[in-house]
Amino acid sequence: MTSRRRESSRRTRPCPLDPARRVAHPPEPVPEPTLRRSTVSRVLTALVATVLLAGTASVGGVPGTPTAPGAAVAAPLWPVPQPFPATDDPPETLAGLPPGSAYVALGDSYSAGYGLGHPTGLPVRACAQSGEDYPHRIAARFGFDLTDVTCAGATSEDVRDRVQFRGARPQLEALSADTRLVTLTIGGNDADLFGTAGSCLALSATGPVFSGQNAPSCRSTLASDGVDTLGAKIQGRVALGVAETLADVRAAAPNATVIVLGYPAIFPDAAHTPSSGCFRPAVDLGTLAGRFPRDTYPFTDADVRWLHGVQEQLDDVTRNAAQAAGATFIEVFAETQAHSACARKGAYVEGISLESLGGLSRIDLRPGALHPNRAGVRFLTDRTADVLRSRFG
Repeated sequence: MTSRRRESSRRTRPCPLDPARRVAHPPEPVPEPTLRRSTVSRVLTALVATVLLAGTASVGGVPGTPTAPGAAVAAPLWPVPQPFPATDDPPETLAGLPPGSAYVALGDSYSAGYGLGHPTGLPVRACAQSGEDYPHRIAARFGFDLTDVTCAGATSEDVRDRVQFRGARPQLEALSADTRLVTLTIGGNDADLFGTAGSCLALSATGPVFSGQNAPSCRSTLASDGVDTLGAKIQGRVALGVAETLADVRAAAPNATVIVLGYPAIFPDAAHTPSSGCFRPAVDLGTLAGRFPRDTYPFTDADVRWLHGVQEQLDDVTRNAAQAAGATFIEVFAETQAHSACARKGAYVEGISLESLGGLSRIDLRPGALHPNRAGVRFLTDRTADVLRSRFG
């Protein structure tokens, strides 16, 4: 992929998930991942303390395999202006969507490349947007003028009409009648899928987990009178939020092709779950020295099955909303079952890796946990490029 040299005509001001903490102009925060780090930190600290005090830590968890270096990074040197203008011949062109076409990328951390390198600082630093995200790669491949307002932790409301962080205006404000292409991944934070997963970490494949008092599984803490509360939220509020967002996108960009990407598999189906299960412990005896296993998968067998079903429901409601809005839906969930974070080789999604800041008193998830790695972003880029070629020649 050819590199691009661009000049910065302006500087952006540098700048997860709990909507109750958001106000119109909150103090500028320290960047946080999509998962609720304060909650996760308490859960993980309790987990490590329990393991070490009980002396029952599993040894020999599969160490993380460093992600293979990606292809040439699409992003230029930073800082850069918005939009990113096409200044040289792209590697590929489309007859129906020529170089210089206005492309706006919307969405959450799965669009923003959360956890990857080359931070853009856009639209604000707290968004944790990466120049290696799939919108930058698509723009560089086809020579589009990209305005990337993707932001980790974004919900449907943040896309439509809410100020997510100071300086991060509602994402729809980037759209206009001149916009020719829109891409979007949204809904996971509406469902709190990632926050829920982050609270489901377990000691073993049979539990307990630390989202409840010695709960055998995370699912058991989220069922009320036999009703799966997370699934009910997806079928109701989440489905409505995604549908409203896509309708507003269509109204704000009437001349654009709108492409909605689903989420790649985080939790595999039964056919792609090893007979021995997926469990890889997040702590071991090395944790006594402040070392944690890398790329782990500390979920009970029951929760892997349940969370797969939750993600499947999210995929279904997003597909239905896209079809109703006349948008193109790119199915990636079904296609990536063999590449979930459970996979020991060829995963498109990072597993869980912990880090300790200030001893074991504070333990957090490393940025990028349960999010696409570079192989995953290349897959999202290629699938999007295939759709664009099919549509625009």
